Amino acid sequence: MVDGVILAGGTNIELGKQQGVRNKALIKIKGKEIIRYILEAFSAVEEMGRLAVVGPVDDLAFLQDDYGVELIPEGDSILHNILKAQGHLQSSNPLLISSSDIPLLTPEAVRDFLKQCFPYDYDFYYPVVRKEDSEKKIPGAKRTYVKLKEGCFTGGNIFLINPEKLEASAPMVRKFIDSRKNPLKMVSLLGPMFVLLAMSGRVSISQVESRFSALLDVKAKAIISEFAEISFDVDKPVHIELVHQIL
Repeated sequence: MVDGVILAGGTNIELGKQQGVRNKALIKIKGKEIIRYILEAFSAVEEMGRLAVVGPVDDLAFLQDDYGVELIPEGDSILHNILKAQGHLQSSNPLLISSSDIPLLTPEAVRDFLKQCFPYDYDFYYPVVRKEDSEKKIPGAKRTYVKLKEGCFTGGNIFLINPEKLEASAPMVRKFIDSRKNPLKMVSLLGPMFVLLAMSGRVSISQVESRFSALLDVKAKAIISEFAEISFDVDKPVHIELVHQIL
């Protein structure tokens, strides 16, 4: 069993203002708020326990009746919101964390990720998607890739974490979250030597896992996902048009 946390914090974000809403999670695509796509994907997964959404409670109150989610007032950062979610849930279950702007997410993508994570004996799981899978599934989406021994990869927008490790690893987790949309920046957290090796494609996934594990004092594991939907987030108007075409 895992518990789901969707991060929907922030108001008056530029893309939201362009679309006439205060919060990006409320942008409508094909007549449905983006956050509904993530909630529907999570709700359809049999292993999912409680569902929580962290964000502006008044703006998101309508989700309670439709999905039975627990609403948590947002803090001042993504990490703060994750910590608030755990403080509210008080759960020993692994937390499946997601951003609220990945409308292409499917139950199949979530199930596959959790299946590869099971039996959840690591503290931190993060999905990576091969460049060829990303470009095949979502042609036209521009992503940042990092070259590893196993191929070129981009990062995902969900991750699974052991809640008992959150407090202790918070400072490094904050840096990881801040760089989550840029794999090269993420690799830079590992040190200059890793950056040089990564640029030449001489770093393996297992080496990155070991380094992150040491830095965060956790057992970290990368999950190679074939589901590019995990890695595609909506940040620009062109992304909205692309999602319209795909859906």
